[in-house]
Amino acid sequence: MKPQLACFERLGWPGWKALDEVCEAARGAGLLVVADGKRGDVPVTAKAYGQAMVGETQTAFGAVSGLDADAFTANPLLGADALEPLVAAAEATGSGVFALVRTSNRGAADVQDLETSEGPVHERLAGLVAGFSDRLAGADSRLSGMGAVVGATAPEHIARLRELMPRAIFLIPGVGAQGGRPEDLGAAFRPGRAAAMIAASRSISGADDPGQAAEDLRQAVWEVSG
Repeated sequence: MKPQLACFERLGWPGWKALDEVCEAARGAGLLVVADGKRGDVPVTAKAYGQAMVGETQTAFGAVSGLDADAFTANPLLGADALEPLVAAAEATGSGVFALVRTSNRGAADVQDLETSEGPVHERLAGLVAGFSDRLAGADSRLSGMGAVVGATAPEHIARLRELMPRAIFLIPGVGAQGGRPEDLGAAFRPGRAAAMIAASRSISGADDPGQAAEDLRQAVWEVSG
């Protein structure tokens, strides 16, 4: 389950309470929780974000837990030193991080596709992700909890990003309402079926039969991921 934190936070304290209850219900149903807040800031603030997403904060009254998510999304545009505290929080709690690399929105190309002397910006971001892979490596080291957000709306980049991030789990938004198609995503699954997660919200929640829409997407992803 990938709750969009902004949709809860805009409601203030009642929204945060509802978020906590939704996450608890998801865990009770055996689901993993990916907190989608795209956090990122200077290192001292990034540390606080890590505590909020997956860690805890020591106070005079004892430790106070944050959201206890299984993973969270992060904005790496402030650089490696700002990403480090978020990775450290995930490392300490056995959690995961999905850093924005090439997003699914129309304006992504405005910045993420800009050319540098070492390739486009999204490839530089992919290099940051790959650099942290060992820190969050899985038990067999084939995949890492240091993942990447890679949008389905620009599938022409996926094969190259997979080359640059061979161990990262890809979190892929943009299927459905934004126009992304499962059949274009095969390269994301080259390391295996566990190497990517497809995120779809509006195309399922807005369908006449959400259950059938989810099953159709699951089947389409299963076919391409093989």
